[in-house]
Amino acid sequence: MYLAYSPEKIHKDIGQTRQLFIDDDLVAVVKNVTRRQHTPAKHPANPIIKRDREWEGIPYFRSCSFNVHRDPRDNLFKCWYEDYPDYFGYQMGNADKPHRGSRICYAFSEDGLTWEKPLLGRHEVDGLDTNTVIAAPDENGIRILLPSILLDENEDDPSRRYKMVSLRHVTENVGVAPGEGLKQGLCLSFSEDGIDWTPFDGNPLITEWGADVQVLTWDPHDQHYVLWGRYGDSAGEAWHPDFDHWFSAVWPGKPEGVWGTRRRVWRLESTDLVNWSEAELIFEPGANDNIDDGHYSFVPWRSDEMHLGLLNVLHQVENTVDTYLLHSRDGHQWSRFLDHRPFIPRGPDGSYDSIDLETTVQPIRVGDELWFYYGGMRVHHDWWIVGAGQGLDAPEVHDRSYAADGHHLCLATLRFDGYVSLDAGLREGYIETKPVLATGAHLFINGSCEPDGFIEIEVMDPWNGVWPGFTREDCTTFTGDDIRHRVTWTGGAVGALKGAVKFRVHLKKASFYGFQIADE
Repeated sequence: MYLAYSPEKIHKDIGQTRQLFIDDDLVAVVKNVTRRQHTPAKHPANPIIKRDREWEGIPYFRSCSFNVHRDPRDNLFKCWYEDYPDYFGYQMGNADKPHRGSRICYAFSEDGLTWEKPLLGRHEVDGLDTNTVIAAPDENGIRILLPSILLDENEDDPSRRYKMVSLRHVTENVGVAPGEGLKQGLCLSFSEDGIDWTPFDGNPLITEWGADVQVLTWDPHDQHYVLWGRYGDSAGEAWHPDFDHWFSAVWPGKPEGVWGTRRRVWRLESTDLVNWSEAELIFEPGANDNIDDGHYSFVPWRSDEMHLGLLNVLHQVENTVDTYLLHSRDGHQWSRFLDHRPFIPRGPDGSYDSIDLETTVQPIRVGDELWFYYGGMRVHHDWWIVGAGQGLDAPEVHDRSYAADGHHLCLATLRFDGYVSLDAGLREGYIETKPVLATGAHLFINGSCEPDGFIEIEVMDPWNGVWPGFTREDCTTFTGDDIRHRVTWTGGAVGALKGAVKFRVHLKKASFYGFQIADE
């Protein structure tokens, strides 16, 4: 007899939450079954936002330079993105090549595919009205950079439904004594509609935040805000005039006294957005990375109890970016999948997303699908920015149009909860779960079958005793494709059985993504 539990805990209390098979948390034993990671399908309408207005400089769809939400109040998809008029050929410390900052622009869509850039009457470029929400620098020399925007449906104050954290740079503090001007750092703003923004009076929130990645999220289960990004300053943290901030040398062994110079991701949490926990280092390049890889940015979300996220990795030498799907049970210790392949692969040479693919946007559920908005680029991460000052010889270094027309907003779609499945092929297989205790009445499964495939399920007690009326023969065979199929037996509803139960899922030429025991 096989007992699929430990003496310390004989079952998992799952309530009515969805259970995925991304890891082995509920897997007791399998036969003739493999785990498969699935790839979202790129939408044929891609790219869906690109430079197409006279006033646009370089629309910038990079990590935390763009945000997409679907607002339930008006059912509109909304996008905020940075537009850089003068970033091409920027050289750090060169007064002849200043970096004045970006504009934050706004677009909306009814279907998430066709986007409108409304003229807002707030900021003109060469006499033309634009879709600019925030222009920089302002009259005080303040530049608002790299906004991460959160649509907070838990907020009681309607004027604070939208929350934005951004990096504040002060180009100059005119007429003030040294140390008495506006401080730089991570800042917070609020908005009801995502267009009119009010800065928080207590800015900056974190003066130690000087780097260029920040991603603000809300954890609906743990009920707190979580901030992900580069706590501290840019990699290297040295201010000698000859120090190469963007391309610091790498010490893989991290000897004592040498600060990590590759890009890393830190985590902070807060219940009020003002008081933050100590920064916790979550992602740092190591044995699973190439020697030039940097962990550029990260965005997490919850699939009920499961923590999922996308880690954007910069391959410094190739100057490309890929995004990888990660999973976690606690939001602190994260795992990548064994083959380490990108979640959404870059496109072929010359395509709209052939060189750089990244996102810090959480997936949006649309019907039976998850929509992943991402930045797709056919220019390198930084060749077009600093390559001229370094003497690089590439077309995008010398021709601004490569950058101006090489950044795009794109979309890829995935079946709901379709990240990973347990699959059987020509040989029939089975999945036996560990015991679970649920509060729902019915078993719902997320599964798909080939034309001659099937899924059949029997219900057991923790000691593998099959319940009468819930045998494989009592189960109505599933042969379709459904994200929420209700399984039925001649014995009635599974929720009527006493105590913890186990499932043995028999399948052939089918994919099993997960299950839920729920009332409806």
